[in-house]
Amino acid sequence: MTYVDMGVSPRGPLVSGRAFDRINEFFGLLGQRGGAEQIEAQESLASSHLSLLEQRLRYVQHKISEISMHLPKGFTAGLNRQFANLMDEDAWENEDELVSPNALATFILVLLSTKTSRRPGIGTNGRGSITASWTEGDNRLTIECLPTKRVSLVLSRGCDNGEIERAAFDPMRPERVSDVLAPFHPEVWFDG
Repeated sequence: MTYVDMGVSPRGPLVSGRAFDRINEFFGLLGQRGGAEQIEAQESLASSHLSLLEQRLRYVQHKISEISMHLPKGFTAGLNRQFANLMDEDAWENEDELVSPNALATFILVLLSTKTSRRPGIGTNGRGSITASWTEGDNRLTIECLPTKRVSLVLSRGCDNGEIERAAFDPMRPERVSDVLAPFHPEVWFDG
């Protein structure tokens, strides 16, 4: 399976699915008085009835929430909705490998190290990786966060003279992404 949610705004309403409906319910409860206690009670009751995909989605969203204070306002909620769409049971194939915890940790490191203010489109190849993409006209950046805790990069960057530079980089540590992208002026992708 290959799925990409580009996360481009404005966009139409998200199509409801089981995971999406639970996200909306979660945020609705948070806004209510005593909502956090209700959520905890519901989670403990429902956690035994979750599919593996739903359990992994919950894990992904929990890990993202742990770093939410380091992300721009609204970034976490949008990212959680993207993952809910990506991991909706109606869209997921049985033979697809779930998003790897190592790939998720790598994805989070990329978000934090690039200091992006733009949410990437996200996808997966069904082998445990997370693909993040940023597009602005001719400027495209795709970072595949691998289960091996490494990333591979593919980019195209429009130049002032109308030419387009292209580059691809073999898997590297996620901490190196900012240094590798520096000559390409990455603000075109990360500074919305």
